[in-house]
Amino acid sequence: MPYKREIYGGIVLHGAGWGLRFDHAKYRTARDRRLLGVEVVGMKHPKEVKSFNPYYEDARGYFYGKSNSLMILRPTYGRKWQITDKIRRTGAEVNLLWGIGPSIGLLKPVYLQIGKPDRIPYENIAVERYDPAIHDVQNIYGRATWFNGVGEIKPYIGGFARAALSFEYSGETTGLKGLEVGATMDVYQKTVPIMAELEGVRNKQLYFEFYLALQFGKKYVQ
Repeated sequence: MPYKREIYGGIVLHGAGWGLRFDHAKYRTARDRRLLGVEVVGMKHPKEVKSFNPYYEDARGYFYGKSNSLMILRPTYGRKWQITDKIRRTGAEVNLLWGIGPSIGLLKPVYLQIGKPDRIPYENIAVERYDPAIHDVQNIYGRATWFNGVGEIKPYIGGFARAALSFEYSGETTGLKGLEVGATMDVYQKTVPIMAELEGVRNKQLYFEFYLALQFGKKYVQ
């Protein structure tokens, strides 16, 4: 059956977080497809370790030393080549694909619940932007809600590249279910300050991660 396009999306899991992806593939030939897509993923620093205030059981966990949270938006252009066709309904179609595009890092400051005064028990709790110069385990009560700091998001512009193999195994003729295994690399013009650089912790401007994507969608003949 001569397909014209594919539309699919799904969940992306990688070594430092997870995200969502949406792709549109247009057939150039029976085996060659042009890809346009968009992906958004979270990216953690390898030194992130969840901590808890030991004196308050209901306090929310926080990541000590984390100054900002990073989300990455990846508009994508790429290609997808069929390596092997699905010879029967229970078989799998194998594809090789690549993608490139801008990597738009969205850096949001971390806000914490801070105990006042700086001793246990606290008399009141204030929400403040994390500052390693004045906030430590003695006065951090817990993590504030994610929405604190949304209005202060700062973009970091870079580029990314992806290479992967996809295995599509839907039993339906026009259905698309697949598993994609690959690697991505994001590079920024300058270091992205996720963590406060304390006790030897260093931030990066290059992020290389292996990933697994679960995909669901449909193929179209029109």
